[in-house]
Amino acid sequence: MAGVGFRLTKMFHKGGVSTDLLAIAYSVVVSSGPWIITTTSLWIILNIMNINSMYFNIGIVYSFVFSIIISGLVVMFESRRLSDLIYLKEYKKILPEVFGIILYASLFTIILLAIFFLINPHEWWFIFSFSYLTISLLILWIISIASISTDAVNWYILAYIVMGFSSIILSKILGDENNQIGYLMGFAFGVNIGSFIHYLIIIFHFGTNIEISVEWIHDLRKYWQNIFIGVTYYLALWADDFITWTSPIYGEEPLKGFHFSYIYDYPMFLAYLTIIPTATMFILILETRFYKKYKLFYDSLINGYNYSEIELRKKEMFKELKLNISLTIKVQVVITSILLMFNELNLLPFVSEISKPILRLGFIGAMMNSFYLMIMLLLLYFDFRDDALKLNLFTLFSNIILSFIFVDKIGYYSLGAGYSIAFTLGTFIGYKILIKKVDDIIRIEYFRQEIGVEDGFYMHFKDIKHLMEE
Repeated sequence: MAGVGFRLTKMFHKGGVSTDLLAIAYSVVVSSGPWIITTTSLWIILNIMNINSMYFNIGIVYSFVFSIIISGLVVMFESRRLSDLIYLKEYKKILPEVFGIILYASLFTIILLAIFFLINPHEWWFIFSFSYLTISLLILWIISIASISTDAVNWYILAYIVMGFSSIILSKILGDENNQIGYLMGFAFGVNIGSFIHYLIIIFHFGTNIEISVEWIHDLRKYWQNIFIGVTYYLALWADDFITWTSPIYGEEPLKGFHFSYIYDYPMFLAYLTIIPTATMFILILETRFYKKYKLFYDSLINGYNYSEIELRKKEMFKELKLNISLTIKVQVVITSILLMFNELNLLPFVSEISKPILRLGFIGAMMNSFYLMIMLLLLYFDFRDDALKLNLFTLFSNIILSFIFVDKIGYYSLGAGYSIAFTLGTFIGYKILIKKVDDIIRIEYFRQEIGVEDGFYMHFKDIKHLMEE
């Protein structure tokens, strides 16, 4: 994200209202652009172009769910691995390693889909088109991580825009009521076009080496937590949906093995849209104001400043961290409060009376999820991988247990409560962990280093601190 940060900082330094607004708009596009473009294209296909195929609807939703959860196994690890390669200026290794990750992730996905369709048999054309779309989306998520790691943010967003338009047009051209495979394949081909543009971005910035490398496997032992951090977060995010979908009261099974809950899914989708402000604020603050203090602190460690200077920079970074978290929370709380009021006064468009109680909890849950994601990413910013993984596991199991209780024991008016409570608990616990860790960051970073001393010789941190102060 360094290229994003530099560009935002440059915009804000100009000091004009227009450039500040442009920087905010830029943050919206970077943080939420792919999501907005993808959901908008789906909305156009389903509503304006009237493609109301049951197979298409189910195929789209589940291919997104499957591909996102499976991508959670690799994208956090991939992000860290690419960061290391960029830091070491080993750019020629990036594309081959991305190909290697795509290969292994695709093979793993094929195995999972084969097992799924053995348990839930369907017609060959649906199995083929659904599997092709799922793998196409998986490749898109993986290759776009490498694409955004360049500074070609405009081209990154353009790739998603082209993907959206291509998916709309090709779905309409290739599919009809007598050829429903065309709907799914058309959307998949649009995704392939977007992936190809991301591929061109990577080639332009990191070289044309098109070999397949598995050198990244050597880092799995070092960064094994990153593999589980991504997948546990996505499972925590979807756990309440899975439980509601499979409920005999609120769930439906229009196709064997594919469950939905129409009364639950729509209001929860609307609720997710409300976290765009938090994502925007997070990008704006993290990559401009906070990053400056963060970099100054770590520069002081790397360059061997005296302890008092390191401590001063740590305090400035710590103060900025708490201020930025507070500001982001305040903005989202105001927006969510307004939406809750509109919901109670029946002023929200496209919201029926039956959706109001779910949307009420959904707004709160989505808000807490946005805070939770911010905390988790900040933990990873400081490389607290163990804490991020434990936090995700706690939130995942909390959501599973609470959702089972609320869905089965309490009923309709509590749908979404498990999700909201789980992420609320996770946010408060995560914040406590983050603040405690960052407050003690000098000692933590000291113990992270390999100290070149003789065997049997040691010094306590407090002794070193005392000597440095003297």
